[in-house]
Amino acid sequence: MEFGLVCIPFFALLGAIIQTAFMMWAGQDLDYALQKTVRGLFTGQFQAANSGQTNTATLLAALKATMWGSGAAPTATVFDCSGVKIDVRLGTSFAGYTPTTIIDPSTKDWAAGFGTNYACATPDPIVIATAAVKFPVFFGLLNPGLANFADGSSCFSPRRCSARSPTAPAARPVAEPRR
Repeated sequence: MEFGLVCIPFFALLGAIIQTAFMMWAGQDLDYALQKTVRGLFTGQFQAANSGQTNTATLLAALKATMWGSGAAPTATVFDCSGVKIDVRLGTSFAGYTPTTIIDPSTKDWAAGFGTNYACATPDPIVIATAAVKFPVFFGLLNPGLANFADGSSCFSPRRCSARSPTAPAARPVAEPRR
């Protein structure tokens, strides 16, 4: 009888802990993969490996392949890597940077054009790389504010920014706070 009174709050708390743990794990997976990938952008290794390519879709696919590995050594994650969208833009100053819109608030789906931009990193400008992925919310009734998309999924979107000087090969990447 007493367990019946405690059962629902106990399982709700357990579900919230499991959801939080999976979200933290997925967020760390995506953040680490983006950090590892954009290091090649900031140092010029990615541009050197894809020097003859000018097609944006092909370059974003190559960036995604760099991000998740391929062949015998893919990166293990808790979400579907094929659903990751990557956006690389250039800016002139940190103060003048406007964050990329990831989710369209009216449709609660991906914003038009997000994940289709690739600007080649050159020594002078600020490079802003944004990655985003949908992640399911398992216990949405416990926290309805977790869902960003119309289907009840949440969005993870880490960003990496770097200012490259014309004399140095690359500056150290700086993480931008999550929004």
